[in-house]
Amino acid sequence: MITQQAGQPHDPEKVQRILTAALHEFATLGYHAAKTAVIAAEARVSKGLIFHYFGNKAKLYLAVAKDVFDRLNQVADWSVWQDAPDLTTMVTRALRYKIQLQLEYRDEMAFGLAMYGGNDLPEAERPALAALFDKEVKLASDDLIRPVIARLHLREGVSPAVVQALIRGMITTVTDQARPFLDAHPNARVEDLDWLVEEVQQDLAVLEHGFLAE
Repeated sequence: MITQQAGQPHDPEKVQRILTAALHEFATLGYHAAKTAVIAAEARVSKGLIFHYFGNKAKLYLAVAKDVFDRLNQVADWSVWQDAPDLTTMVTRALRYKIQLQLEYRDEMAFGLAMYGGNDLPEAERPALAALFDKEVKLASDDLIRPVIARLHLREGVSPAVVQALIRGMITTVTDQARPFLDAHPNARVEDLDWLVEEVQQDLAVLEHGFLAE
């Protein structure tokens, strides 16, 4: 949420229009190429109002990041992860669900992926953005993945933390693979990415059982 400065009341409708317009501009062009003039025009406000509300472009980017995570966390169905009986089911459900979210929330997911890459982030806000992203990663590890891993019988010497890291890396890789396909097929359905889910299931089998013959 946006922190309101004393003596500077914000119009909630205008704030939301600015955030929505900025999200699309940042998700489409990245931070550096995005133009506040375009954001102002799309939001039907003046550039001056954007700076009055948010201070500068970098702080606007940070506000959009917070708004995106808040919005996705509110709509996400965490039981997709938490109620899975095993690792394969969890990852398969998670991937299908994440693909579904990419279809329904294209700008939000594209923005999140760009922020995860980190190369285009505003320098002044990188620490705050990193802290925000770390908080979300911790949420995924602690609240979503850990309950499923706790039900698994891991072999001696393998820690749950290692398994969590491997799963996060796999989901990140798959998300990176899905993005260009979705960009090229704007009307795609979740079923159109079954091939990707099947690839992940094969990779997961190697992750669980190793790649050397006994």
